[in-house]
Amino acid sequence: MGAPVILCGKTEAVGTGVIASLKPEFDVIHFIMTPEAGAAQIPAIFRGEQGVEAHSALGSHDYSQKPAAVILGGGYDDAGIETMLKASAGIHPIPWLRPDLTLPAPPFGTPDYGKALVQRIKARLAQLEQEGRLHEEKVVLY
Repeated sequence: MGAPVILCGKTEAVGTGVIASLKPEFDVIHFIMTPEAGAAQIPAIFRGEQGVEAHSALGSHDYSQKPAAVILGGGYDDAGIETMLKASAGIHPIPWLRPDLTLPAPPFGTPDYGKALVQRIKARLAQLEQEGRLHEEKVVLY
């Protein structure tokens, strides 16, 4: 089983492909679909609670280990990210990965879109680990 992560996406269709592509290095333990859900559910996961409400069946729902990162999809804007960050500030400092929308990517919603972002996610998390920055509570572009 890979390192536990939380994935925030707007659609289960894209989320399903991203979750499959993140394996085996990462185990998506929870899938968030709105900033409001994230603001409620992410702090509970960070605190190590087991019976966390889920609005999606996606993810392993294995909360035995705290997540190593929160991965945000391109559908989350500054306000939504800020809502989730404020709700969970200081509980479990880890990086929040956000896509760099200035980088070229395949069209949203296509299978290649998710695959391209997963390659960038894996590379960025490996870089953060090498730099010893996996315990910094900040938004990092991928």
